[in-house]
Amino acid sequence: SLRVALLLGLTSITRGNRGVIILTIMILTLVGLNLLFVPSLLAGLVSGSNDKLITTYSGDIVIMSGSDKTPLLDDVRNMLLRVTGILGVAAATPRNSLLSQMSFEGNRATATVYGIQPDSERQVFKVDKYLTEGSYLVPEDRDQILLGIQLAGAGRPNLEFYSRSLQNVHAGDRIKVTFGNGVQKDFTVKGIFYAEFIQTDLQAFITETEFESIMPEAKNRAAYIHVKTVDDKNLQPIVEQISNLGSDLKIITWSDNAGIMRSMTDSFNAIKTILSIVNILVAGFTVFILTYIDVTSRRKQIGIQRAIGITSSAITLAYLMRAVFLALLGTILAGLIFLKVVTPIEALYPFHFPFGAVYLQAGPADLAGMAIILLGVSLVAAFLPVRGVTRMRLMDAIWG
Repeated sequence: SLRVALLLGLTSITRGNRGVIILTIMILTLVGLNLLFVPSLLAGLVSGSNDKLITTYSGDIVIMSGSDKTPLLDDVRNMLLRVTGILGVAAATPRNSLLSQMSFEGNRATATVYGIQPDSERQVFKVDKYLTEGSYLVPEDRDQILLGIQLAGAGRPNLEFYSRSLQNVHAGDRIKVTFGNGVQKDFTVKGIFYAEFIQTDLQAFITETEFESIMPEAKNRAAYIHVKTVDDKNLQPIVEQISNLGSDLKIITWSDNAGIMRSMTDSFNAIKTILSIVNILVAGFTVFILTYIDVTSRRKQIGIQRAIGITSSAITLAYLMRAVFLALLGTILAGLIFLKVVTPIEALYPFHFPFGAVYLQAGPADLAGMAIILLGVSLVAAFLPVRGVTRMRLMDAIWG
């Protein structure tokens, strides 16, 4: 039966309707491309948002005070030495913060101003890589401030928060800042950064020395210590070691900081599932309809094949082999087109979202998943109509 099925399957491909075969392969290729494109785009979205969150906003781990009596961490210099001495920690930087109101030429904006150590900040974050105007802070800077573009506006009306920003602030301009503790001071905007991550682009930075002049009680103290690790995939051992440094510490990881990004990721996964089901149904119905039409038109031929001794199992197996062959061709073409055409073009012209450019990410698992889905759907969709015809009475099949 296997040899007969192989002969029948090969004959149906080589002598069958070439238009139907080409159409089936094209549809399966398009379905395969969809099965690759959607997961890889969503993977790029999730990866890109997580990367921006870690490298510009939170770091891998954030250490805060867990005490209700004092919101600041004490003896920060010693704490930094102990944290950076933990195996797996690459760098750490302290931050203090004050809510403030800024004004420039009649425009006002509310933002959190962070006091930072510029040198250690560069080791943990990449904000300095996203400067669009001016330059980054240095430890000696006084009366200098670094603004996110969503806060400065920089004359870009297309920004999401432009109407709530200072609108036309550029590097070199002087702005007035009123801090939450009542201190009011003029600052020169040393630089403007655009990380394409809204939470980051709504921040402002001054040096630690400048911050301590505004809030003297923050000297050698910090509201946060942001930690960069060597491996951001296995943070729990490092979190446990940091916990041992003090009983009143609150430690959160970057995933705890994800917030809205986590909700967005869940939504993307739901969309991915829905679109994958739609693609599977399209592939299944396509193969089913084409196979059903082909089997119906060959019903008499199938009846004669059964009459001369060819078993129903051999005929069914022949159609399944044909379906597998067409699905394999569709899989190979979809994979080649995606890897050699779609991905390189998207890399040159990437999609842009509020957290930056997004690139397609497809690995071997995605290719294998697409192949398994196409093969499985093709086999099921081909089996059902063939099984129906081969179970008909012999004379009904021959005479129609």
